[in-house]
Amino acid sequence: MATIKVSFDVKSEIDRYKQFMLEHEYSLLTALGYSTYLSRFLRWTETKTMFCFPEERINNFLDSENESNFKTYKNCRAALYLYFKMSEGKRFPKRRQEKCNSEIETILKQFYDYSVNIKRIRESSAIQEVSIVRAFLKSAMDSANFSLETITAYDIREYVVNHLGHLNDSSKGRLVTAIRNYFRFVKFNGIPVHESIFKLPLSPAVWKNAALPTTIDEDVFSRLHEIPDCSTSIGKRDRCIILCFTELALRCVEVASLTLDDFDWRECCVSIRNTKNHLDRKLPISDKFVNSIVEYLKTARPETRCRTLFVRFKHTCGEPMGCCQIRRIVRSAYQKTGTSIKSTGTHILRRTAATKIYNAGNSLKMTADILGHVSLDSTTRYTKADMIGLRQVAAPWPNVVGKQVIHDAK
Repeated sequence: MATIKVSFDVKSEIDRYKQFMLEHEYSLLTALGYSTYLSRFLRWTETKTMFCFPEERINNFLDSENESNFKTYKNCRAALYLYFKMSEGKRFPKRRQEKCNSEIETILKQFYDYSVNIKRIRESSAIQEVSIVRAFLKSAMDSANFSLETITAYDIREYVVNHLGHLNDSSKGRLVTAIRNYFRFVKFNGIPVHESIFKLPLSPAVWKNAALPTTIDEDVFSRLHEIPDCSTSIGKRDRCIILCFTELALRCVEVASLTLDDFDWRECCVSIRNTKNHLDRKLPISDKFVNSIVEYLKTARPETRCRTLFVRFKHTCGEPMGCCQIRRIVRSAYQKTGTSIKSTGTHILRRTAATKIYNAGNSLKMTADILGHVSLDSTTRYTKADMIGLRQVAAPWPNVVGKQVIHDAK
């Protein structure tokens, strides 16, 4: 990797920023990562001669980052917002959204309400879809005669090609899905929409093995919870977090939302409340899971009034852990397995657990109930990964010698 030379002023500012983060109990790894984004911003600032306020400079830089480095945009924004707080002594001011026009903003608000209250999707997902649609409509408004009725699938294709070419295929598919969802809502409201829009594919055709869920090796999956050092308080907590994925097949947000009040110790079950479809479900818990949770609560969990099950031990001790901290724990466990795992998120554990549940002989409906799926179509994907069952029903391949057929002894 090439070394980037920076000026003395930039280096001094980066060192001050690192020290600020460490004093506020950020990890050294996070401080180093955020400093990379700050270095990029400060070097970009040195090339600009026009005077503008600090928040305006940050917003201008983030706009360019959103176009060229979409994957790291959120981390870059967090780093610069923290830098603004260090420099100005206050939180970064909330950015005013550029409105397309009053009519579009009104229907976007209705689209958000419909997504949350009728479709019952998470608020964060609804906000993301509104943001995607707003960016598309803003681009579409550049045409001379803009109206919703004149937008076609060709316009959406041109938008993806010209503005989203830097994204990977899965991200493009997600954006197209959000735009399609919006136009379905527009049509539901009685506004004419070109029918070609609804013929756009919801997922890119270039995905490899798109029909099969990604899982990890069964041996790695079975011993992943043994990776944390259970002789320490942090290790006991981390072991419980991993068991939530491997034993209960939970989503990351569901693990982060578990509270002490969700457990019924007499019935040996746990209630999962903060779900994707807003429907609670009860899951039985094994003795291994119960013993790990009890040991964590008795000997490891710090004293706190917080009712959330998993809390922080270092930064803001006793406060609830977020999804980012939980994912970091799982990724750390992956690294210590000594195996090469390409997908190091938490959802791959949910997929692997779901596949094991179905392959153990449970019905599709029971598997869906455990996962919290409303539609069986969401669970059907896991039935395609029953490789053990396929091997058992596979017939031996015959060896033909002349007219005599000799089967393999295997």
